[in-house]
Amino acid sequence: MTLSLSNLDFALIAIYFVIVVSIGYFSSRHQTSKDFLIAERRLGTLQTMATVNASKTGAVVMFFVTMVYMWGFSAIWYFVGATLGIILFIPFSLRLKQSSNQRFYTLADYFKYNYGKKSATAASLMTIFLMFGMSTLSLLAATKIFVFFSGWPFYVCAIIVMLIVSIYLLLGGFKAVVKTDIIQYIAMLFILFILAVLIFDTSLISTSDWSPFQAGPGTIAGFFLMGILFPFSMPELWQRVYSAKDKKTLKNGFLMSAGVYFFFALFLGLVALGIKARFPGIDPDTALIYGFKELLPTGLLGLSVVMLFSAIMSSLDTYIFTGASAIVQDFSKENGTKTVQNIRKTVVILTVLATATAILVQNIVIGSYIFVSFAIVLSIISFSTWIKKNIKDTTLLTGFIFGVIGVIVFLITSLIQGEITPTIIIAGLGASIFGLIIGSLFRKVQNVCAHYRRGLTKNQ
Repeated sequence: MTLSLSNLDFALIAIYFVIVVSIGYFSSRHQTSKDFLIAERRLGTLQTMATVNASKTGAVVMFFVTMVYMWGFSAIWYFVGATLGIILFIPFSLRLKQSSNQRFYTLADYFKYNYGKKSATAASLMTIFLMFGMSTLSLLAATKIFVFFSGWPFYVCAIIVMLIVSIYLLLGGFKAVVKTDIIQYIAMLFILFILAVLIFDTSLISTSDWSPFQAGPGTIAGFFLMGILFPFSMPELWQRVYSAKDKKTLKNGFLMSAGVYFFFALFLGLVALGIKARFPGIDPDTALIYGFKELLPTGLLGLSVVMLFSAIMSSLDTYIFTGASAIVQDFSKENGTKTVQNIRKTVVILTVLATATAILVQNIVIGSYIFVSFAIVLSIISFSTWIKKNIKDTTLLTGFIFGVIGVIVFLITSLIQGEITPTIIIAGLGASIFGLIIGSLFRKVQNVCAHYRRGLTKNQ
């Protein structure tokens, strides 16, 4: 089924595409390499809030509506965790800002300067994997929308979406990402508020869908942990820490981010419940856009598509740029203009690979569980450095290894059983903590043995 858009609807979508490409063009004028890489480290409070929230929204919009179809309002536990996670991340981010000393660009830089090359390499590889995965999921979501309203082949829509994103990324880099995030997030909030007012109707929603515990303890724990630990593993969020003007701006930006993000979740939840109540039997993956098609008049329908594109593309550009930055800056000693050139080349490669992967996979929910579970591994490792500042490089590496193995084993088991659920996140968390404990014990055994050998040598 395709979505019938009027000329006005198509005009609104076309205007949106022109605006984001224009932002990329104007961002590239008189641009320094530092502008392209980290926006001169001058982000203000509003910029920090908008770009943090926009980068965290993306495919979550489609994913959350799908979860509401499956478990009702109890899916809100993800956003509850995410809101608390941002607040919990603030003291860590202030320390991160302090220690970065205007020299960090990527998440792996933190590990390299504070702990060593082993954990830094593991963190960088995980970053690249996650950013590629998340960009693929975001592209999947955007393409599903495009296919739905155009009726064009999936591969054509995927190529068009990625082409638009890559154009303004190649032109403006991180500076363009931030500027488009601000415009896109303001548009998202405004349109979503209007849609919530128009679509939500309490009389149509069943009592069971209102239950905050409908999903069950395992799934709820998975949602909550997913949200609360996410900031510690999202390298694009760390880039926002590095690019903030100062610690006060960073703190205020994150506090504002937490508050606005939760209200965004409430509005989105009300829209999802309203659509589910009216159309309970439709495909959850396209429920949001189907609801818009059936319930919104001309003009507002175009605006709703713009909102969805804004949400998804604001994350897609971030993931592509962050992944490209990690590949180039973590594994190359080049700097300045040469780094910018290499990142642009890498952006092209990643966009091609992500587009090909999206065309092959075409499933948002399963992909979300898989990539999020690996993100939790990185979250636990990052969180452990906050809890224990003098933790050793080998201990962190062991945590990475056990966490990844744990997720893979659980994933294979789930595939054999025929179902992947949010409990995979708990598996990633447990395996990572176990790995850190093993690494710490191994380190202590090494120290005891070394002490014993020194004693023998001294006695001889």
